[in-house]
Amino acid sequence: MTWQVKTNLPVEFQIHKVLDALDYSVISGHRRIAVVDETVYNLYKDRIPENTELLVIRSTESEKDWDNAERVLTFFEDKNVLRRSEPIIAIGGGVLLDLVGFCCSIYRRGIPYVRIPTTLLAIVDASVGAKTGINHFDRRNRLGSFYTPTMTLLDKSFIRTQDVREISNGMAEILKLAIPLDLVLFELMEKDPTQLLLDKFQTNEADAIIDRAVTGMISQLNDNLWEQELQRPVDFGHSFSPIVEMKNVPNLLHGEAVILDCLLSSCISNMRGYLSNNELERIFTVVKRCGLDTEHEDFYNVDLLWSGLLDVMNHRNGNQYLPIPTAIGCCKIINDVTFREITKACERMRTLQ
Repeated sequence: MTWQVKTNLPVEFQIHKVLDALDYSVISGHRRIAVVDETVYNLYKDRIPENTELLVIRSTESEKDWDNAERVLTFFEDKNVLRRSEPIIAIGGGVLLDLVGFCCSIYRRGIPYVRIPTTLLAIVDASVGAKTGINHFDRRNRLGSFYTPTMTLLDKSFIRTQDVREISNGMAEILKLAIPLDLVLFELMEKDPTQLLLDKFQTNEADAIIDRAVTGMISQLNDNLWEQELQRPVDFGHSFSPIVEMKNVPNLLHGEAVILDCLLSSCISNMRGYLSNNELERIFTVVKRCGLDTEHEDFYNVDLLWSGLLDVMNHRNGNQYLPIPTAIGCCKIINDVTFREITKACERMRTLQ
């Protein structure tokens, strides 16, 4: 005898641009229970409503681990969090949003949560998707789940208190989307990245960039939120970088690792005759103008890069599925990159420094 179980789980959540994300008026529930990044708390504790029940944690990449997850889960347990009517409010950068989302997904088999991203990188990336996770086995996001929030509140005023390097780190994630998918977004970034840094993304021009980046991410994820399709253009920059990033924590930030991967993948495209020399030089130039490094010793370590690609292939069900830009704003996904080709791409990167 055979039985078949078949069901559909509708998923829908809204992303709101707001002027003050710490005014919780749009969040349902009688109690306000929040997990907040320590740095954010020190900067904004006067704006957090007094009746909020808070857990303040450090949430750097090196602390995105099971020990910190247990702290969050213990907090839920100590507060007797209700299963459906008291959404946890996660306030911080991408690491904190991933960590708290993961804990919410496994506590009582799932409790609701609200995302309040406080970094440029989190606003244009972690705010949109369904991924949660923690680092484990010396690998990035090795434990995780797909678990969406009930809503996300975007408040770009948080970016004012980020240092320049962190803003550059977020700009890398915008370029990760622009280079393979959106020429207009690339040109907006190319226009005056130095001024964007000086203004800390508080201008109308910066608004247009953030809006377009969020819209672009949603368009890529809407029909593939659970990654049933593994050939994903938004994996651009995430094929060689994870293992390099983890090796260099805390000295190499996520966006910095991603953009180096983007550059290496662009060099592969250029050597295959897709991306022109002029376009490749434009990409390297705008990356430099965003205050980002275009080389790192481990992106010349071909053995390490190859091992990183092999590790990512497990995540992609045995396939490379490497996105490369065929022109700025266009891409294709390849599945036949060789060790020798990576070696040549590293040599090509050296010539563009």
